[in-house]
Amino acid sequence: MKRGWKIFWIVCACIVGIGLLLCIAGAAMGVTFSAVRSAYGVDQARYASYWHNWDNWDDDIDDYDYDDNGDVQGSAENVSSFSGIHELSVDVSYLEVIVRPYTGDDVTVDVSQVNPKLKGRLEYEADEGELSIETRESNWWPKSARNNTGYLVIQVPEGNILNEASFEIGAGILEIENIKADSLDISVGAGEAVVKRFETAQLDVECGAGKGALSGSVTKEASVECGVGELAMALSGNQRDYDYRLKCGIGELTVGNDSYTGFDSKRSIDNGTGKLMDINCGIGQVKITFTEGL
Repeated sequence: MKRGWKIFWIVCACIVGIGLLLCIAGAAMGVTFSAVRSAYGVDQARYASYWHNWDNWDDDIDDYDYDDNGDVQGSAENVSSFSGIHELSVDVSYLEVIVRPYTGDDVTVDVSQVNPKLKGRLEYEADEGELSIETRESNWWPKSARNNTGYLVIQVPEGNILNEASFEIGAGILEIENIKADSLDISVGAGEAVVKRFETAQLDVECGAGKGALSGSVTKEASVECGVGELAMALSGNQRDYDYRLKCGIGELTVGNDSYTGFDSKRSIDNGTGKLMDINCGIGQVKITFTEGL
């Protein structure tokens, strides 16, 4: 081993050792995991309010120009329609994204509520049945819009089942209602996500320093990864409908009636279902609940 690499690995080992000693010392002094998360800016009261406000989170939709069927009433220049869409990919930041069902036949993208200064930097295109939407030069957005980037509204035909649906939200906000997809991917960086009544075979959720609340059903497998953020998910069925591969750092992980916490705690649970739920919780909080008891 070269001398430079040897020194590098020695330094890494020392840093890890110091970190572990500091964690142990903190625990001995009464520092709780909740306090650690608070140091990273996690607001417990705001997190809890997700569940209390779910019935009201989409009230702002009344401010948009839609009729009772969800059909767009705004000008055609702000609304684009795409037919034959079976894959949806959204990768944006510093923007609020609302995804909702409606009675039409095409997927629509409405930018009428997006800050006028930013519309030209929002790119979307359809290619062979895949609709991709992304923000160009996303770091420029909050400065130019003065923190008022506006809303992007995506409408999906009611009852339509997408092959893939992927949403990556950096520092923005994601609100989804009634989405159906064979594969559903939700990634939240420092932003917030609320997903109501999803249906998917395969679910992949990643929460960095943000917050998320999801409710719906998974028929095959789920992967959940949480860093310093907080994630709550309510699934249909009961706890024993899944097999589990669990890993928890110094955060808090709750699955149904069972709780896990500690330094690098790992556990595998085989209920013989063949439906794997893989959960990795760092120093944040993950809470999985089920609509049915054991």
